Amino acid sequence: MSDVRWLPVNGARHAMRKEQHQNELGTRVVALCGEAIVLVRPDETDWFWDSCPECWSAAKIINNAPSLARTLHRR
Repeated sequence: MSDVRWLPVNGARHAMRKEQHQNELGTRVVALCGEAIVLVRPDETDWFWDSCPECWSAAKIINNAPSLARTLHRR
């Protein structure tokens, strides 16, 4: 299972460590890209935002995930 959780906030889907995501709504945490974000309950359409590229790179390292191109163009 993934050690990273994603949250759409500030116009992009940002990643954080699983432990940070377990904090209360309204808590300020630091995303994997270094941006300070506030934990919120996103709208359904917020999930359509692009992933933060810096968070994506860090999440790949943490999760040993496949490359972004392979996951976007899967058939």
